[in-house]
Amino acid sequence: MAEEHEPYPVRAEDYAYTRTLSRSRWAWEFLRRNRLFLADAAREPAGTLSVRKACPNTLLIRPRTDQTAADRWGLAFFPDPAANGYDAQAFWSGSQFPRQVQLHVSPAMPGETCEIRQRAESCCNLVHLVDSAGREHLLVRGWPHIVQVRCTGCSLLTSDPVRLGFMISGVDSLTQRVRLLEDAFRVFSDQQEPDLPAWTRTQLALRNALIAWDCQLAGLSLRQTAHVIYGHARAEAAWAGPDRAMKDSVRRSRKRAASLIQGRYRELLAPSASGRRRL
Repeated sequence: MAEEHEPYPVRAEDYAYTRTLSRSRWAWEFLRRNRLFLADAAREPAGTLSVRKACPNTLLIRPRTDQTAADRWGLAFFPDPAANGYDAQAFWSGSQFPRQVQLHVSPAMPGETCEIRQRAESCCNLVHLVDSAGREHLLVRGWPHIVQVRCTGCSLLTSDPVRLGFMISGVDSLTQRVRLLEDAFRVFSDQQEPDLPAWTRTQLALRNALIAWDCQLAGLSLRQTAHVIYGHARAEAAWAGPDRAMKDSVRRSRKRAASLIQGRYRELLAPSASGRRRL
């Protein structure tokens, strides 16, 4: 019988929220574990952002100062590094994150209603950013999904009625365009407890990389890390036998995490040539 063990400071269930993260939100999860990034963010003076509520479900953000330091990391400003991939107000710059959904804003005709705007205001939480160059962006949250949108055309801050339309840029293939649009529309679900999709191989690889990194920081061994990722019984069985597959998998997860944290997180922001999700 396997020996009993004390609860570990890292638990696999604490990473359940990552199951629906988009590639850009995964990029944030790895960047916020970069020590140099954390040092830069800690040096950012207080009061560099104007943050105010526009209505119960809309937050307005506008930088008051130059954001060159954040831009070096691909961000419009420094979000709170303690906030996870779903909760963080992390806006990626267009140069680093070209594969975005665009929301084109145009004047509405008299009496015209905009279904997209009505839907977003009724079932989503919105963060509206006007960046240092005056461009407008949105983070649209509809649990358990979140999408970053770049706004074009008229300003969303106008008091005049407007209509919204989705556009796709930064990708070449139809498959990529359809996938981006599907990701965008997931935030409009009005289910109180939506069914979570099954883990994909890519998502599990990214989740296991995060767990392996956090276990390493907590001082856990490869064996203990395997307990967290695969469960105590399965890990003990693998460690007792001659097969090294699980041991090598944990090592690869640590190595993958280190690579993404040290800079490869930017690859998660770029479109892949094949249109497939990749690490």
